Order: sequence, then C-alpha cells, then structure tokens
Amino acid sequence: MKRGLGLGLAVISFGVAVGFMTTQPVIGQAGTTARPTPTAVRGSWFQEQDLKYRVKITKSTFVFGGGYYASKKWHPIDQQSYQVSRKVKQGTCTWSKQANANGYYTVKVKNGKFLIKAKSGILTVKQYRNGKDVNGYPLYFHHIKNAAAVLSGETK
Repeated sequence: MKRGLGLGLAVISFGVAVGFMTTQPVIGQAGTTARPTPTAVRGSWFQEQDLKYRVKITKSTFVFGGGYYASKKWHPIDQQSYQVSRKVKQGTCTWSKQANANGYYTVKVKNGKFLIKAKSGILTVKQYRNGKDVNGYPLYFHHIKNAAAVLSGETK
C-alpha cells in the first residue's frame, strides 16, 4: 500500500513538474524578425534613359514604379510599395537569404516576384507576375548622386 501510494505521488509530482516547465516562457529565444534587404542593393536607383522610373530600397522597404521629381520632391505615379515582412501578404515582400548562382536576390510579393542584382553601379531588375516575365527583358537602373536636385532641373 505504501509502495503504491509513493509511486502514485511520484507520478503526480513528475506530471506537475512537466506541466510547470511547459507553461513557463522560454527566455533567450528572440522572436523571428523579417530578413532585412541586402546592403549592396539599398539606395535610390533610376532609369538613365528617361529618369521616370525609380527603385528605392531601404532596410525595411522596397519601392518600384514610375514618377517624377519636381521641386526636389519625388511624385509617384503607379508606384508599388512593399514593406519587408516574414510572410508575403498584400503590401509586403520577403527577400531571399542569398543570391542565386547568377547573382540575383529574389523578392517575393503577392502574385509575383522580382529578381534583383546590383553590379558595377547598375541595378538589374526582372519582374515576374503569376510566373510570367512582365517585361520580357531586364530593366536597368543607375545611382544618381543628389537625384532630387539633378532630376528637378536645379543644378548648382
């Protein structure tokens, strides 16, 4: 009888200890956050031929689309703006951890993706929607120093 009672108390104690351990918060594990954009592709990039299209990439945003500069301010037209996130939803994107064999990072967005590569001061962008290449060819963008002044027609 004593042996059965002791065994029963041991099982109950073990169950309570396991239950207590599973309900305690785990300390030291940081929550997963969105992967920031690669530093090599960050900045404002413009198409050199007509300067009407821009790609702006920051640590937490990816902006792609048309517009124009006036009075040192960018005025967007048909611009797509995405916040970097852990999961792809409307208005968010995710960046691949590493570049593929051709040097392109994959930016996944809802219903499509962008392939982006920066090399020798030129940003190459390929846009895909529903598995099809939107333009049929890559787009090329360049860094322009002091873009607001240059594109507004105000040079010093």
